[in-house]
Amino acid sequence: MPNQDLNFQSIYIPIQDDQIQADIYTPTHTAKATIVMAHGLGGEKQVGLAEFAEYYQQLGYQVCVFDHRGFGKSTGKVKNLVAKNSQLNDWKAVIEYLKTHLKLNDDHLILWGYSFSGAHALTLASTHKYKAIITTFPHVDGLASLGLYPKKYLLASTWNAIQDLAYAPFGKVKTMPVVAQDRFAILAGEDCYDGYRGIIPADVQWDNAVPARIVASIGFYRPITIAHKIQSPTLVIGAEKDSLIPIKSTRKLASKLQSGQYAEEECGHFDLFNEPFKSHIKAIHQKFLESL
Repeated sequence: MPNQDLNFQSIYIPIQDDQIQADIYTPTHTAKATIVMAHGLGGEKQVGLAEFAEYYQQLGYQVCVFDHRGFGKSTGKVKNLVAKNSQLNDWKAVIEYLKTHLKLNDDHLILWGYSFSGAHALTLASTHKYKAIITTFPHVDGLASLGLYPKKYLLASTWNAIQDLAYAPFGKVKTMPVVAQDRFAILAGEDCYDGYRGIIPADVQWDNAVPARIVASIGFYRPITIAHKIQSPTLVIGAEKDSLIPIKSTRKLASKLQSGQYAEEECGHFDLFNEPFKSHIKAIHQKFLESL
């Protein structure tokens, strides 16, 4: 939960017939820039993002952290739907709101993404130049990530996705767990169940299920193919022991950036939220921000 002693405001941003719930953290003095943040696949901002938002706020940045439609308090026609284009539109709606209501320009905005939202930040930056991009353990190549998926579950997962897509026109959903002990889940790395469960606060009720249709499309989400178009200063941090994102793919994406900085941690995918890696990554973020 946000520290209520800090300058904090909860807002709702309209998008089509829905509302994106976002939190705005404002520094004491004039903001150096505005950081826009969202969580990764199946995640909500109440799972670890408030601490990062408060950290950047104390460094002098305004922060807008939001939940994608269908997650947290954001409304959505399909609960917990993970869909590339829909979530990219969420980002665009938030950015447009900030530009319109807070009178900000793209060169004042820093896009911050972790895991799947890291892919969104990179994708948006391939068509617009922002002040900067910060991505930690980003989804960079869905095709390469599928290579890490347990082969014994690939057919069954694909069948679930087909069923979900068939149900969709009728308003029905076929879900899959985000993580599972037997690894029959969307995130199926060996450390995913304990890793994801370990970052959920004790007082948070987290719904461990998303529509299965994401399995059918995630392989086609490949920011690595458009990385060379990104003009914004971009920080990419890779996790050497990542069970979801091949570290070779992360390094390859970073090498394609026009103005990139790359760092690597000897940790797993969820260690952004675990010490000692969390403090070290915050320091890398701070150093990058100070270089802008």
